[in-house]
Amino acid sequence: MNMSSDVAQRSANGVVGDAILSVAGSRSLQALGEACHRGIAQLIGSAAVGLYFLDQRRPHLFYSKQAPEGFISEYGKGSYRHDPLLAYVQEEGKPIDGATLLGASNWPRCGNFDLLQRWGFMHCMAGPLFIDHKIAGVFYTASDLKSQAYLQTAQESMQLLCRAGSLALAHMVEIGQLNQCDTTWSEQSSSNLTGNVRGLADNATIRQLPERSRQVALLLCYGHSNKQIARTMGISAYTVKDHIERLCKRLEAHNRTELVQRMLTAVSSEARPAR
Repeated sequence: MNMSSDVAQRSANGVVGDAILSVAGSRSLQALGEACHRGIAQLIGSAAVGLYFLDQRRPHLFYSKQAPEGFISEYGKGSYRHDPLLAYVQEEGKPIDGATLLGASNWPRCGNFDLLQRWGFMHCMAGPLFIDHKIAGVFYTASDLKSQAYLQTAQESMQLLCRAGSLALAHMVEIGQLNQCDTTWSEQSSSNLTGNVRGLADNATIRQLPERSRQVALLLCYGHSNKQIARTMGISAYTVKDHIERLCKRLEAHNRTELVQRMLTAVSSEARPAR
């Protein structure tokens, strides 16, 4: 996609570059959310921001700004199931806004438009966040009731911010920061699982793995980064990455974060007493 003259002009003025560098340089989920909120304000002028991880295609919030608690709760309890933007982003892997996706006349008839309007918003736009070339999350922004529909330049800016956010997430995964963060998403998707790491070696799923893959799996669950695993095992970071990709394929996980969650969940299930 070619940048429009408006985005190109702002890029020449350094506004786009500063916003993108700030997002890409984030080293925690909190910092990423704050940088994305600033970027949205600078490049799009939208009011609210929400960043979600996806777990079995269900969004789990890990950062929000200027989004009412009631709206977040209502969306998380089930409204997401009827969100056409969420479905589009997961299928197409690119940003979209409601009016562009459904048409200006059909957007107000959408169920999610009704939800947005009841909480003081008019238009909504979403874009993908990638980890290891797979969609791991969704980046949302919504404008207030007085705002006009998003222009093409807004989608272009959203695409740049999503790419920068994906770079930040990739680095957090590499240094092991992502698995250690205490977020709403991690609490909901892996609550009370970290205490089961000790039982991993005895878990049937882990025992069935080839020896080297088993070592990588155990170190992953202890929160080690690729570089740390490579040093511990005396192999290259590229070999570690290959092991992780094979583990993801074997356990049907989309990324290393989901991979760890699945392994810890397996331990939790095995340890649970039969009724």
